[in-house]
Amino acid sequence: MHTVSRLSGLSELAEVRKVWFSDWYDGPITGVAVHDGREYWFVMVINDDTAGGTWDFNPRVYVLHRLSRDELAQAWDMHRAFASAGLPGCLHSPTCAAADALAEEVDALQERWPSELADSFMNAPAIGWFQDV
Repeated sequence: MHTVSRLSGLSELAEVRKVWFSDWYDGPITGVAVHDGREYWFVMVINDDTAGGTWDFNPRVYVLHRLSRDELAQAWDMHRAFASAGLPGCLHSPTCAAADALAEEVDALQERWPSELADSFMNAPAIGWFQDV
């Protein structure tokens, strides 16, 4: 996740639609969104004033990151693999085909697609930020 300071110098974007998420905590944290006909990686911004008792915004705020063609393909492969195992994440229609996976299969997916991969996407160039609607 990003802290509020990451918003510095970025413009607010309109008409952003989340397509799928890879991480969730009371709502999407990271995933792919569409803006102006192009797909980007989104990352939630947290309030870094934890003394105030809040850790996120309502509505949530996200930063959009431009991924390379290969990174975006890799992100979609990751999404489809987890979705095919029956894990949530699809916000698009039609949703990905899903089947119930055994715990060992989910473990193998997490080994193949470690969280560090998605974490690396948040270092891609940021194009702006948006609020959840």
